Amino acid sequence: MSAQLTAFPAATSGWLLLKGSEVIARADTPVELAGRRADVVIGLPAAFVSTFSVVLPVTDSSLHGSMIYAQLEKRGFAAPAGQETVYDFVSVKRDASEETFAVSVVSNLPEELILGNATGYAPTASLQPAPAGGARLWCEHGRLVFGIYAGDVPVQVQKLSGVAEVNAATAREISLILLSLSGDEALKSSLPTGVEMNVPDVGVEALAQFEEALGLPLSGRHEGVASRSNPEGRERLLPTSVLQSRRSKRTKRKVFATLSVLLVAYLVLASWLWVKGKGAVREIESLERQIAIVEPDVTRIQQVEQRWLRLEPAFEKSWFPLVQLNRFTSALPGSGVVVREFRTSGRSIRIRGQARDVQLANRLIEDLRGMDGFASYEWSMPNPSVDKNNTATFEIEGKPKNAGADS
Repeated sequence: MSAQLTAFPAATSGWLLLKGSEVIARADTPVELAGRRADVVIGLPAAFVSTFSVVLPVTDSSLHGSMIYAQLEKRGFAAPAGQETVYDFVSVKRDASEETFAVSVVSNLPEELILGNATGYAPTASLQPAPAGGARLWCEHGRLVFGIYAGDVPVQVQKLSGVAEVNAATAREISLILLSLSGDEALKSSLPTGVEMNVPDVGVEALAQFEEALGLPLSGRHEGVASRSNPEGRERLLPTSVLQSRRSKRTKRKVFATLSVLLVAYLVLASWLWVKGKGAVREIESLERQIAIVEPDVTRIQQVEQRWLRLEPAFEKSWFPLVQLNRFTSALPGSGVVVREFRTSGRSIRIRGQARDVQLANRLIEDLRGMDGFASYEWSMPNPSVDKNNTATFEIEGKPKNAGADS
């Protein structure tokens, strides 16, 4: 969401919610001011931000961060080992061999300034419009702040000493600052030609003393600060806790979206299965009704089949007992086998007898299996028992293939 509002430190104490030059609200802390709004850029007071300029040789942009960090270490702005150095940089000028950057370093940011739902963070100097004359004097929490701009980018910001009073002493301090910066290579083209004042309640006499001692024209005079119409936060100045909060929110949104999709998919699948299940139940019920209709006929067919199996030997001569006995006797060897019993039951045949030895009994069942007249039978014989005179008593059973025992 694009930001339209700025949380700005008030001149004496507390905070202002600004929309341009209009004060929307006042509160003691940014948390009370912004609440749960997500369209507010938090202005970082000059008390917690150091802004200055550096000149670097023209090089690949991927190296800018490390080169500027080296400058921070050189100037003593780098955080101690194990702590993060929060800094930002903006290019303000470039030629064939050099590039000038405005650098802002944040230090010792209090907890009351950390809002997880804030749109972004930026130094208060960069949230104000470009000043006429290239310099601005404003007041934050009882301290005067002097900023020098290159266009709309602050390139040097200095907190003034003493109380927040505009007078000749203030002008002399600004003059000393400008004198000390006149030899700075990074600022040689950004020194101001006038000063815009955004300090409230300055008396006429004090203002006249200030202008007389300043040595620069007063290019503008306003009773308070104003924010830009489209304030923008600086991504690199976001506190670590805010970044973590944003990542956590993004992760939660992704998880919620994934769970929502899975829930919808589950509901669609459940609905489809329910509809299919209802259809399957109806189909099963229909099949059960059809089975119930034809079941008596199936039972009658099975009963008829059983009756025919019992009656078939009376009509098919190949099943007559005498025919089967004749076939069996043709398989007997000339001697060595005595048949004690030949019994038929339906189409099954049972034979008991004695053979001269076990080998002769085994040969008999093999001969039965090889006969064309009994090709539709399966023959079985348990191991014959051997008597004292070495004769073998056997029992052979024959059943039609692919049929159970007949009753």
